[in-house]
Amino acid sequence: MNEEPLMESVTSAVLGVTDFGPHIDLFCGELGFEVANEGVVREADAARLWGDGVGDVETRLLTAAGARTGRIHLLKVADPVAPAEHPHTLDLGLAGLNLYTRDIEASHDRLVAVGHPWTTAPSTYEVPLGDTVVSVTEGFCFGPDGVDVVFVQPASARGTEAWSADPLRPYTELTSVVCHVPDFEAELRFWGPEGLGLSARYDVTFSSPGLEAMAELPEGTVLRLAFVTGAGGGTTRIEMIHVADNVRGVDRRPAQRPARDLGHTGWSVRTRDVEAAVARAEETGGRVSCRPFDAVTPLHGAARLAVVDTPNGISVELWQPS
Repeated sequence: MNEEPLMESVTSAVLGVTDFGPHIDLFCGELGFEVANEGVVREADAARLWGDGVGDVETRLLTAAGARTGRIHLLKVADPVAPAEHPHTLDLGLAGLNLYTRDIEASHDRLVAVGHPWTTAPSTYEVPLGDTVVSVTEGFCFGPDGVDVVFVQPASARGTEAWSADPLRPYTELTSVVCHVPDFEAELRFWGPEGLGLSARYDVTFSSPGLEAMAELPEGTVLRLAFVTGAGGGTTRIEMIHVADNVRGVDRRPAQRPARDLGHTGWSVRTRDVEAAVARAEETGGRVSCRPFDAVTPLHGAARLAVVDTPNGISVELWQPS
């Protein structure tokens, strides 16, 4: 096994949209992202990536202060399979997009005023960290097309590329992409040292009344949470959760397919060796839906692309710059 990891971090979250305008208004107008590129993924390439029948797919690439991870891929969905719905924390599949804010109360007031409601006002709760506990203040905001944006004001923020580039920015790039998986161990193995080379640097089981209030969870909910990240840089972590006793809501995974469905539908991951990444994904329980091929797209430039599903059915696009 090579010592150098196959990947550093999640490059981008993939969002299906009916109209670019509301997302540009939120992410660029309010949260400080920029449209770094735009264009069309042509039908032949789109069919290989996302299946027959999607046609040409219009796209926008959003970045925050040029950060190389924590980006957003917007895919315009011409004929959504299902109406947009906001996932709940108990629902299986992809959930929120997390980013840091310097002032969560100001974020709440401003976004509610411009038409983006929150499930509740920001809430502070404690989570264990080794032999101590740390306080986190968060709030769920409803974005367009069923996108959940989770704003986090941590007691001690870890470094991010956007805040390093521009310390006065109110917001960062995406700091986490969240999924609720039924088979936690299989997902950890897929992403971990045996698979794509990341590791769980924080893996804890806990309950918290503050979290229950913020996320609208039943009283006494016990949650397992792991942050899966790489050693070589990149801001965006995979935030993997599992609720004890298999308490579950709706299984959102069948309606979370890129270019076919709305909302948070997948992840894009840059790798140094796409063939090796695909092989490792298969060895650790992934399913390949698109073998590596060469293409030029507005989202990747010239690259070698592939698509795999994790053991829990999350769509992951792997790409290696040419």
